Amino acid sequence: MNRTQRFQAAIAGAPVDRPPCTAWVHFATDRLGGTEHAMRHARFVRDCDWDICKIVNDFRYPLPEGVETLTGPTEMLRFEREPMSRESFSEELKCIRLLRAEFGDEMPIMLTTFDPFQQVMRRVGYTRASMVFGHPRESLRMLDAVCRTMEDYMGAVRQAGCDAIFFSVNSAITPPQSRGIDDRTFREFFRPFELRMLEAMSGMTRVLHIHGTNLDLSRVLDYPVEALSVSDRLAGNPSLAQLRTMTDKCLMGGVDESTIVEKSLPELRAEIHDAVRQAGRERFILSPGCTIPTQTPWYALEAIRRTCEAL
Repeated sequence: MNRTQRFQAAIAGAPVDRPPCTAWVHFATDRLGGTEHAMRHARFVRDCDWDICKIVNDFRYPLPEGVETLTGPTEMLRFEREPMSRESFSEELKCIRLLRAEFGDEMPIMLTTFDPFQQVMRRVGYTRASMVFGHPRESLRMLDAVCRTMEDYMGAVRQAGCDAIFFSVNSAITPPQSRGIDDRTFREFFRPFELRMLEAMSGMTRVLHIHGTNLDLSRVLDYPVEALSVSDRLAGNPSLAQLRTMTDKCLMGGVDESTIVEKSLPELRAEIHDAVRQAGRERFILSPGCTIPTQTPWYALEAIRRTCEAL
């Protein structure tokens, strides 16, 4: 199988020659532009021989002119639908087009993105979250503007040659965990916008990354996606075996991103074999539960690939 065939088979639950595998790091390229962003991804993917080119999100959502954070509802009302010519979008689109030209049709390209609430918080600071929840009229207008922009963006990335979206959401995190939300907040500020974005992703493979710990997966298990990604090794989260009882979708995970830097190679190999025992060889993509540290040693990345090849 080539990489695209292997990826598509894993998503569909069809037989595979082996599970696909991948990992990803942040390259801090938002200042360097889409060309350098693409070059660093291409080098990392080729050197590691990954089955999926997963693009991390270094170009954060653009704020209205003169806005650095939220001090009240006034700034919220300044958010409008943004054009795709804004640098945050145009440079990432350039990156996708360059990577598609670099790899051709035999490499799945998967872009990371976030729900509208996260798009805003990642720029203005998560300390402003309670302010957003406290001004629903203004904040829902703001989130609608961001969502309309992201719906446009999903169409643009599909046209640029993207095969899949790694859609990271925090909306399954429950109190008292940091960033945890109650059911009412989930239903009002998260679910409607997440479903709109998922609809805009139609035509691409949708991987729902249920980020965090202390998760209520029942909130999002009915989302229209083709695969689920969870940090299955983190304390309090469901294991791959438990996830198998919750869904028949393709699962993505198995490697503990929080310990990979310090793990010995025998421990890492044992973790990978354990992941396959839990999840099975089909409907499974071997990967970290989330982004791995940039200081992850090369021998660990090589071990992931070589162990997966021997499965």
